[in-house]
Amino acid sequence: MKRKGLIAVAVGVATVAATTLYTAPVSASGQTTPGTSNATTADPGSDPRALAAQAADKAVAEGTLRRGPEESFERTGVTSGAGGMQYVGYTRTYRGLPVVGGDAVVVTDAAGQVTDTVAATGPTGDVALTPKVSTRSALRVAKARLSQVDRAEQPRLVVRAGEKGEKLAWEVEVSGVADRKPSVQHVFVDALDGSVIDAYDLVKYGTGNGFYSGQVTISTSGSDGSYTMKDPTRSGLACGGQNGVPYTKTVDSWGDGTGTSLETGCVDALWAVQRQWDMLRDWFGYNGFNGRGGGFPTRVGLNDANAYWNGSSTNFGHNRANTQQATAMDVVGHEYGHVIFQFAGSGTMGTGNETGGLNESTGDIFGALLEHYANNPNDPPDYTVGEEVDLIGTGPIRNMANPSLINNDHNCYSAAIAVAEVHAAAGPQNHWFYLLAEGTHPGGGKPNSPVCAGPSYLKGIGIQKAGKIFLNGLLRRTSTWRHVDVRRATLAAAAELYGFGSPEYVAVWTAWRAVNVPAVVPGTTLASAAVPGVSLANIKAHLQQFQSIASSNGGNRRSTGPGYTASVTYVENKLRAAGYTVTRQSCTSGCSRGAGPNLIADWPGGDANQVVMAGAHLDSVSAGPGINDNGSGSAMLLEVALTLAQSRPAMAKHVRFGWWTDEEQGLLGSKFYVNSIGSTERSKIKRYLNFDMVGSRNGGYFINNINTAAATDLKAFYTSIGVQTEENVEGANRSDDASFRNAGIPTSGVAAGASARKTSAQATKWGGTAGSAYDSCYHSSCDTTSNISDTVLDRAGDATAYAIWKAAVSTP
Repeated sequence: MKRKGLIAVAVGVATVAATTLYTAPVSASGQTTPGTSNATTADPGSDPRALAAQAADKAVAEGTLRRGPEESFERTGVTSGAGGMQYVGYTRTYRGLPVVGGDAVVVTDAAGQVTDTVAATGPTGDVALTPKVSTRSALRVAKARLSQVDRAEQPRLVVRAGEKGEKLAWEVEVSGVADRKPSVQHVFVDALDGSVIDAYDLVKYGTGNGFYSGQVTISTSGSDGSYTMKDPTRSGLACGGQNGVPYTKTVDSWGDGTGTSLETGCVDALWAVQRQWDMLRDWFGYNGFNGRGGGFPTRVGLNDANAYWNGSSTNFGHNRANTQQATAMDVVGHEYGHVIFQFAGSGTMGTGNETGGLNESTGDIFGALLEHYANNPNDPPDYTVGEEVDLIGTGPIRNMANPSLINNDHNCYSAAIAVAEVHAAAGPQNHWFYLLAEGTHPGGGKPNSPVCAGPSYLKGIGIQKAGKIFLNGLLRRTSTWRHVDVRRATLAAAAELYGFGSPEYVAVWTAWRAVNVPAVVPGTTLASAAVPGVSLANIKAHLQQFQSIASSNGGNRRSTGPGYTASVTYVENKLRAAGYTVTRQSCTSGCSRGAGPNLIADWPGGDANQVVMAGAHLDSVSAGPGINDNGSGSAMLLEVALTLAQSRPAMAKHVRFGWWTDEEQGLLGSKFYVNSIGSTERSKIKRYLNFDMVGSRNGGYFINNINTAAATDLKAFYTSIGVQTEENVEGANRSDDASFRNAGIPTSGVAAGASARKTSAQATKWGGTAGSAYDSCYHSSCDTTSNISDTVLDRAGDATAYAIWKAAVSTP
């Protein structure tokens, strides 16, 4: 933003605010509540988990996760992923009641910087909390779902949140038999009318084979004539019969190599699960099966041609011919994949066939990963499931390279996934993973794989990289996990691990396209999930590039210097690769001598006579790199443009983006553009939105021309997340929207403030430090990547996307 004319502006000294670790759940007001068992009480130092807990709690307290006035979040734990990324889970309460389906995850890097947030649902509405259905009635309804009830827990009163809103419910856990199979169900009974709102079963069924691992070494316990099939070094791992007691012997030699021997089955199972533990550690930096050093026991001897995970242990049967135990690597890996799925992210299970299919696919993916890590010649690595057991006489039960070859499972994502049987619904994610790891024509004896859309040839990135991206994506899981969520999560993971726009990132994007998974939930409205979130991690990656450019070019990105030209090139290359028509417009009159060009990018489609335009100035002052002023607006707008290209929605109006030169010298680049296009083209621009300094460290939430129609959608977004906005008085006529407004074009935009000081009322409303400048490094050398508020910047990105989608994208 240019300086205010004729007024000397003093740059304030940066204020460093002391922060403390939160030791209690974060309430809706940002205060803490006593009595949590998840407290972190010591100085975090350099411990990534402690830093993550501190940063995430602070972000939650500041309102990064949307919540209602009577809601609180409680941290459930911190899980470490690949590349030092940390995943902090939260549960939500409403007036003291658990909100099942209100879970969330805050993502940080190893330094404790928040990079992303994922929430299963938004703030809870007004819910009546007086039940009309008794606990006895709720128990009766829940038990009726089982043919045999072995155990029933006392119901607890909760708020069940979901796509259809929130309802008061009794949550009942019942265990026993359903459809002649073990079942551990969580049933949600409407506390007002007694109907079943939702239910999920902790017992996850898989199938396997009786292929043995051969002569192997397994870790057991004991000595001197008393040995036990219990791993002394990997917590919780053990194997025994149906009584749950690990097998014991006088000698440390196990199994006879026959398919009917249960002890041999335990050799196969224990060896495989120990290799899977090692794989998670060696390949992904993941600790145990819950991410926190936890493991779970195995039972063999199930009298069924099946295998399952029941929430506390895995259980393995035999093939239909009863000639071998179902304890081969891909089956063991599959069942323990369910364990990883259950504890990943917020640790809250979801319901529905689509989530169930993703759970089954997760098992298949970890089975394939285990086979490739172990590389046992007795079971060469592949991407089929149960290929050796011939469970029912038809060969493998799933094929990840081409799911349709078996039982006509789904290769491609469609509306049918929502009602498909869960193993058939595993097809799209299995297919995506194969394409990501191996591509369409991998060679080396591996099968070719078809595509549903996009290029017919895809190159894989290798299974270890694919697994790393998949697991880091899975660690963002909430209870509303669907394919669109996995798509977003794995793209974010790829950007964190390998960089936005890297070959790995592009491979993830292309593979999702190849299996028809869209960027948004089909059939949703623009007021909800159809507007995609904008990745904070990606915005910050662009900012780091601007910082590097400035550092390499005299410390700034002034419009007349090489730092500005390099910035233009960086933005242009990203846009061209994404499919934009990009034009460099030289400012031939009115600009500073030697000023670089404006950059104009048009997204194809939409009514060319109705243009929605958004812009930000790309230049800095000569005093510093200009990361907040205005790398923040430029980087955020770039990521919004790339998100639009990635989403490819149907366009009602034409969308155009502009990055302006010479703003700091008097809005000169935008003035030239407006004057150069002529009155006819100007009349086609129905709205111009400007973004200047959108990440101020002590920032506020300001909207230009807040009471005009052009500002309606921006204001509506902030209102929807509980943030009060104000008119951008400080920035009036000081940024590029003035060039458009003076030409009669409706304008608005977002800013977070410059050198003006935050009032006490604003600090109460928004947080931050009263009496200090919104940006104490305004027009100074300290305007670097450390001069950014992640929360303010993240919200600006989502607000911008919301406003552009509402204005220009066709409603479904």
